[in-house]
Amino acid sequence: MTRVKLTSVRTFPHVAPNKPQALKVLEEASETVEACKKWLLADGFQKCNAEQVPADWADAEFNDLMDEIADTIQASCNLAAALGVEDLTPYLARCEERNRHRGRYDE
Repeated sequence: MTRVKLTSVRTFPHVAPNKPQALKVLEEASETVEACKKWLLADGFQKCNAEQVPADWADAEFNDLMDEIADTIQASCNLAAALGVEDLTPYLARCEERNRHRGRYDE
């Protein structure tokens, strides 16, 4: 099983447990989806015909996608902090357990 390493995330100083804070997670997730679509398109072009797009286009789109994923994590951590949560470890463990019961891991 692959694991993705996360670091401690520094949250923004003036977060609040409100609808705009929650909507920020949705906004960043939406931007992640759009960046993924662009990367998939760029990567597909690269594999089909290297002359149709600049060689570094897929790499630039990949970096944009990773930035959007990081922004989504940032927004999620800001929301957690707004709710008074400073350690997501037990919640991530519960998430992993739910996914294990759903058969989403090859174990």
